[in-house]
Amino acid sequence: MPPQETNTPPRKEKFPPEQYYAREIEASRGTLKGYRARRNALTIAKIILFIAIPAFIYAFARGGEEAEVDWRSVAYAVGAFLSACGFVACNIVESKLLLKLAIGLQRVKILEAEIAALGGDHPSPDAGEEFRDPGHPYARDLDIFGAASLFRYVNRAVTPGGRVKMAGWLSRPSLSVDEIGARQEAATELSNIPDWCLDFRATAAARCRQALTSNEAGERAGAAVEIPRWWGVAAVATPVVVLAGWVGCIADLLPWFVPVDASLLALVMVAANIRLVNQSGERVARLARDLEPTRELTRVFARVAPRSRGTRELHDALFVRRGDAGAALDDLQRILARFDRRGNWLATLLANGFFASDFHLARRVEAWQEKWGEALPAWLAALEELEGLVSLATFAFNHPEFVAPAARDGSLLEATGLGHPLIPAGTRVANDFRVGGLHEFFVITGANMAGKSTFLRAVGVNLVLAGAGAVVCAREFAFRPTPLFSSMRTVDDLAGGTSYFLAELNRLKQLVEAAEREGRLFIILDEILKGTNSADKLEGSRRFLGRLLELPVAGIVATHDLELGELEGRYPGHFFNRCFEISHHGDDILYDYTLRPGVSRNMNASILLERMRLC
Repeated sequence: MPPQETNTPPRKEKFPPEQYYAREIEASRGTLKGYRARRNALTIAKIILFIAIPAFIYAFARGGEEAEVDWRSVAYAVGAFLSACGFVACNIVESKLLLKLAIGLQRVKILEAEIAALGGDHPSPDAGEEFRDPGHPYARDLDIFGAASLFRYVNRAVTPGGRVKMAGWLSRPSLSVDEIGARQEAATELSNIPDWCLDFRATAAARCRQALTSNEAGERAGAAVEIPRWWGVAAVATPVVVLAGWVGCIADLLPWFVPVDASLLALVMVAANIRLVNQSGERVARLARDLEPTRELTRVFARVAPRSRGTRELHDALFVRRGDAGAALDDLQRILARFDRRGNWLATLLANGFFASDFHLARRVEAWQEKWGEALPAWLAALEELEGLVSLATFAFNHPEFVAPAARDGSLLEATGLGHPLIPAGTRVANDFRVGGLHEFFVITGANMAGKSTFLRAVGVNLVLAGAGAVVCAREFAFRPTPLFSSMRTVDDLAGGTSYFLAELNRLKQLVEAAEREGRLFIILDEILKGTNSADKLEGSRRFLGRLLELPVAGIVATHDLELGELEGRYPGHFFNRCFEISHHGDDILYDYTLRPGVSRNMNASILLERMRLC
């Protein structure tokens, strides 16, 4: 059933994330203690019942040796029956309790990890290494994937599909203002119910690490066991013929061998096709096992009454547009339970002899496949999207000082208080920065370690976060969604015979091709053409930057070539000088990492060489 308004978890009173996680971890540990106590009680009860069952049976057998069965024998029989029922009930309760215990343990681990992350020690080992692409427009330069990466910092998805979704958002930010706005609204909505986000993440961590992806579900949907059409006729005709035969036999209208032969014929038909039946059983078992995580996460999502555009869209995808995913997956589990009951050979023999029940089961699998197979990829894609939104919501909750960027048509970038989100707040230096439109380039100069590269990465990383729908490290941030391209960490390829300088040229060629292909591009360049001599580097940089005026691009260029500051006068309104300045006090060098107008005049190479006694 679609979730109702009253199902939404209550909004928590606002606390700093550190306080919230500390309170929740204590509460979760208390809940776990209660779960463990209940499990211990169940274990003791199961031991007692396990001993009681044979004891009652033995007492009943001893009483049965007497000529007459007295009330005590009846009591022993009832005791054995109730003990067996109690033992089964304890197992059912224990299985549910074990699931709660597993989810509770994951909840505590998640809370401990979040507390550690807020303290600057991110314990997650998931660096997204498999998503690295040396040819990506910016991922290598901006540390999107890797040990100290944005992916590791932001991602909270654990399912394979959820991780792919999050990696896609960071490596291919959206260019749609509406799509970015919908993600922001959904992430804000979910960040206001952190308890639910924890439940969702804990369930995913406990149950869903091997979940199907939406692509795999599409492949499964097209791989069905083909059931002969005559099975449908046999499944309907067999019980009619067999039951009619037995009724006729009981009424003395037919000889006894007629219904017996009909039942034997039904058994022979089932036995002759047992391979296909078993294939259907194996298929439903594998599918139900692989979709159990989807079922669990669907149940968790059903507790939320969607308010934002994003969550309403996911709710419709899971519960309305293609049918109710929860009901369909529950039905799949019931089909699996019926296949599992085939292990009782006597009941299976009777069911097939009277009803050809295996044919019914196999056809039920086929019917489920026909009804829901095409919906599976859409359901899984919706949950992958939801897992990505939970990551964005957790990131926003952990950083209440960050701001939701305004995606709009207009200036490419307007930011105040812009900083790098991976730098701790206590050491982070923020700057204001604005890029109005295409053909605007900011030439950034400054001494070594003065903050040029960090500033470039701060701009790039925040643009990536903004395009993904996340909050950004700034007081105010407005941007026009634009493809991003960077050239900051070019490497040579000795095995491939590519020199460093050729690698640089190839990277710049990729930039030009991307600009021509995309229609507009925001570029971030750090010290281009380093692989040649100073004079050639300067002249080549001037000519390349002049060439950029012919392309639909804008952005930032960091350089040690102070002479490039002349471009501001040569191309007024297109090139603007900004710098990171340093100051000297004796042998001390002071860095304030503040962006200023103009060209840097103070350098530190000679001072550092003298300090390290290298000259």
